[in-house]
Amino acid sequence: MRRLLLPFSICLLVGCSTPGAFFGDVEGEPFIAHTLSDENHALVYLYRPRNDWADQELEAPGLFLDNRLIGSLPSNAYLVLEFDAANYKLEMRRPLAGSFWTLLADGPLDFTLISSFTLDAAVGATYYLRYDEDGPPPQNSASEGNADGPLQLVSAELAEQELGATRSVQPMTRIAASQVEVERPQRGFWRSIGESLDKIGI
Repeated sequence: MRRLLLPFSICLLVGCSTPGAFFGDVEGEPFIAHTLSDENHALVYLYRPRNDWADQELEAPGLFLDNRLIGSLPSNAYLVLEFDAANYKLEMRRPLAGSFWTLLADGPLDFTLISSFTLDAAVGATYYLRYDEDGPPPQNSASEGNADGPLQLVSAELAEQELGATRSVQPMTRIAASQVEVERPQRGFWRSIGESLDKIGI
């Protein structure tokens, strides 16, 4: 039993990844437009167009919201999410050797972070997030100020053209607003390291 608990505990600390498109195409259902469950939420699509770079990935990057892993995004795939109206910290992270290494996040050795920005989700609104490391969206199709590297908030016109070729990664996920940001356990670790170094004058 202890042998089983150890790898499980490690996965909780570092965040386990999902195989990339190198091992096969996404097998989910073709894209279908989602209807909001009620008028009190925002609708968010996160999608990734197919390209040669993404098709060669061994591990798919993951979406983190407020420091929690929501899902992975291989080539030619999309996620559909319903948000409570609130501000959300979005991060895309690159896994390595089966892990997102979130134990190192927020510290000097945080090497898995690809992009990050805050989305202000409004009731009844629809947002299209495009993730593409190899090709930026066409000019005038990205929303200024809502982008970081390969993660871009794009227009409905562009998204609707590209989403039709994608497939679902997982069922719709509803994201509840959090009144308090979830602090990663390791943040306290890095804080204690800093305090210890201060005490010894380093």
